[in-house]
Amino acid sequence: RSEAGQKATGITTYQEAVNATRINNDYFMKNRNGNCKFLNVLQGENHTDAEDWYQQMKDYCDPKKYTDHFNGWSMGGQNMCDIHLVLKRIVALRFDGLLEKGLHDFMHFLGTSKLEWAVLLTDLQRAIRKYHNENFTITFDCASPFLASANGQVYTDIEIKDKAKWVYRMMASADDKGFAKETKAFKDAV
Repeated sequence: RSEAGQKATGITTYQEAVNATRINNDYFMKNRNGNCKFLNVLQGENHTDAEDWYQQMKDYCDPKKYTDHFNGWSMGGQNMCDIHLVLKRIVALRFDGLLEKGLHDFMHFLGTSKLEWAVLLTDLQRAIRKYHNENFTITFDCASPFLASANGQVYTDIEIKDKAKWVYRMMASADDKGFAKETKAFKDAV
């Protein structure tokens, strides 16, 4: 929980975050019109909180409790960076009937940009498609390129050493509002 996040929201405790999420989820459930799909966000800074959060929020995806339930899952907090927890959650979702074809076909991992995770999540998606839900899709996102460009940085190089960690290099770029209407290619304009 960041200080900026606490200041902006007034949320200072785990349970306050759960309660605020419940308020938002209830609002979404009440005001859905079928024009978009909603994912149930799972948070928690450790295994205990992540399990508690899941238990408190899983009903929003349950077709026995809501005819117009959420359509899948969005993994945040420890859920998006701890493979042991991810696998535990997948098993729980499967046995709770919350990973079903046509009902829960999506899982998104927030802020997951490591190449190792791309491979791992691809394997996980393939296994779930093969053994349980052929429509299941895992997605993930990376904010780094957008944050970098907002701060005047661009990716310029990649270091790919055999049996070593891959590294993307950034450096300062042209950061001038005068380029806003530039039509030439970046290499020609700078």
